[in-house]
Amino acid sequence: MPDSLPAPPPALAALLARASVPPRQLGEPGPDPAALDRAVAAALCAPDHGGLRPWRFVFVAGAARVALGEVLAASLARREPATPPERLDLERAKPLRAPLVIAAGAALRHDHKIPVWEQEASAAAGTMNLLNALDAQGYGAIWLSSAALRDPAVKLALGFAETDALLGWIYVGTPMVDRPRPARTDPSPHRRWWAAP
Repeated sequence: MPDSLPAPPPALAALLARASVPPRQLGEPGPDPAALDRAVAAALCAPDHGGLRPWRFVFVAGAARVALGEVLAASLARREPATPPERLDLERAKPLRAPLVIAAGAALRHDHKIPVWEQEASAAAGTMNLLNALDAQGYGAIWLSSAALRDPAVKLALGFAETDALLGWIYVGTPMVDRPRPARTDPSPHRRWWAAP
């Protein structure tokens, strides 16, 4: 960002400073229920064409992370039967990398006039609000993807409906090192003005 610009308001400064924190750098404590409630409340402020409220967040902490690891390992074994045991062990250990894993999803209305892609976009926007709210409260988080998100058995194990979509795994904890604050790139290549021909 150009240094000649005036200092942004605090809320914008927080958005400009947000950065993902790798799971290996996330430790205890994870967010308490009040912090999670605030983060979900922020998620529910995302745009929502049609008022369908598609946002769904499933919290996985403590021993439940071990059970989630078993679900993920079983999913990988189904998708790739030749997977060696050591690779399955790595998959099994993934949820243990942070104090809290949040399965972010979208409750989709396939029969509604609002297109499914808009419903998923609303849920994704809510997930970004959730990340921003966690960051603003001092927690580190990262939004990760995996092939398991597209496995119907994983979705059902987490209590999602068959018609719902899983959007990602949010790993959350307290940063164990100084929070990474990468320098932001010049925004000009990513925007332009349009003029009528």
